[in-house]
Amino acid sequence: MGVAMVGNETHRRRRSLRSFLQDADGTATVEFVILFPLFTTLLLLVVDASMLFLRHTSLMNVSRDTARIVSRHAMTADEAKSYAEAYASTPSSPATAEVIIEIDHVIVRLTTDSRSTAPFGIIPIAVGDKLVARAITSMEPV
Repeated sequence: MGVAMVGNETHRRRRSLRSFLQDADGTATVEFVILFPLFTTLLLLVVDASMLFLRHTSLMNVSRDTARIVSRHAMTADEAKSYAEAYASTPSSPATAEVIIEIDHVIVRLTTDSRSTAPFGIIPIAVGDKLVARAITSMEPV
């Protein structure tokens, strides 16, 4: 009788192991645990990139407008610098402006910190810590 009980116990264990391996309960949880960090990282990257793109577009618009105004002889370099810094700065990310007026063209360069622009700070690690927008416009004749 002892041998028959050992045989039944082995058969029961094999059937139990086979049932466990064929059971699909919990596979979605395992897949979720593996894929959730990847999707979260991707979402954070998209948000960071979008915020940096939005901020860079804003800097480009201000630098282009400032260069256009200066090219029409409506502002001096100091006035243009103050104008550009006032319109390009945000409370969390102040901008610095550089305005160069030459005989035939004007250059406006705006620089700001990219780390304060990106909410999660993932993209600035790859692209650097500065956002720069530069506009060059020909001076109009007087």
